[in-house]
Amino acid sequence: MAKNKSTVDNSPNYWKEYSNLQRIKHELIRTYLNGWFPKLVLGGSGRILFIDTHAGRGRHMKGELGSPLVALKSLMVHSFRDKILARGKVVFNFIERDEDNLTALKQEMVAFHPLPDGVHVHPLDGDSFEIIDDIISHLENEGHELAPSFVFCDPYGFSIPGSLLRRLMQFRGVELFINVIWRELDMAMAMGRNGTITLGMKARLDSVFDGHDWINAVDADDLDDRAHQCVNLFQGMVGANWATYIRMVDNNRTRYFLLHLTNHPAGRDLMKECIWSACPDGGYYASKGDDPRQQLLINPEPDLGPLEDWIRLQLHQGPKRWQQLHDLVREELWLKKHVNEVVRRLRKNDEIFADQYKGRCTPSNNPRLRLAK
Repeated sequence: MAKNKSTVDNSPNYWKEYSNLQRIKHELIRTYLNGWFPKLVLGGSGRILFIDTHAGRGRHMKGELGSPLVALKSLMVHSFRDKILARGKVVFNFIERDEDNLTALKQEMVAFHPLPDGVHVHPLDGDSFEIIDDIISHLENEGHELAPSFVFCDPYGFSIPGSLLRRLMQFRGVELFINVIWRELDMAMAMGRNGTITLGMKARLDSVFDGHDWINAVDADDLDDRAHQCVNLFQGMVGANWATYIRMVDNNRTRYFLLHLTNHPAGRDLMKECIWSACPDGGYYASKGDDPRQQLLINPEPDLGPLEDWIRLQLHQGPKRWQQLHDLVREELWLKKHVNEVVRRLRKNDEIFADQYKGRCTPSNNPRLRLAK
C-alpha cells in the first residue's frame, strides 16, 4: 500500500550525507543538554522533557547519530547521570511521521536498552505540531504546567506554526531550539515584498509568524541583516527574553540558522558557551565546507579585538564593576571568560585600572574598573 503524502519523508537524501553543519547542530544539542540536564534536575525540577519534533531515522547512513540518539546518549553517558536520575526523571518524546523512519529509529534505540530507572523514551507516530497542540490544549484546559522542556524543532521546510511556539513559551520552563530554513524562508518573504506572492504562500508565512508583521519587519538589503531581523521577529512573537542564533553557511551564504529561545539568563549564557565551543574562532557561524575532523587537529583562537573596543566604550561611559561587565556582555556575542581575559590584558598594559583588585573577580571581590587618564 502506498503511503499517504503527509507521512512520506520529504528529504530522504538528508540521511546519505553528514556535513560539518550537521556536526555543529548535533554538537550544540549534546553540549547544551550536558549542562541543561543537571542544572534542571539537581536544581529541583523533578521531571524534565526533551522533545524532538522531527526525529527521523536516528542514524545517518555513514553511521553518525541523529538528533534523538544524540540527546539520549548525552544523558546515558553523563558523568552525573546517577545523581540526576536519583533526583528526578527525564522523558524523551521522539516524534516522527514517516513510518520507515520511525521503524528505523526504534531499531536504533534497542542498543540503549535496558534503560535505567527514571529514563522514559516515547517514539511517537504522527504530525509533531498536532501532537504538541493536543498536549498543550490538555494542559491549558486542566490548568497544569508543562514540565521544564527543551524542544528541538527541525522541520522539513520552514512551515512552523508561530502560534504554537508562542503557546509553548508561555510555560515557564520551556526553551526552543529551532532550525530555521532561512534561504527558502527569505525567498518567500521577498515575494511578499515585491508583490509576486501567492495567496497560499502568504497564508503560510502568516502562520509561521502568527500574523502579518513579516511584511515590514524583515526588509533589510543584506541577507544576514534580514536574518537578524527575522530572529528579532521570532523573539518578539514568542515573548522570549533571549534569542541566540548561529548562522550555517554554504557557499558563503547563510543556508539556515539555529535559533535558541529562552526566558532564562542561564540558558542564554549556556547556549553562548556551546556555540563558542563548537566554533572557537567566533563569529557565530559555521561553514558546510569545513572539515568535520578539523576540530580534532587545531583549536583556533578568537579575535577579541572588537571586545577590547567594547570594554573601552563601556568604561568611557563611566567606571563599572567587573560583574557589571559580565552582566552587560550577556547581550553580546562574547563570554564572561573573554571579558576576564581582555580586562586582565588591558590592566596589565595600564590601559585600565582596577581598584582593590585581588587577582580575580568574584561576588565578594568585585573591583571597580576605570579607564586610565
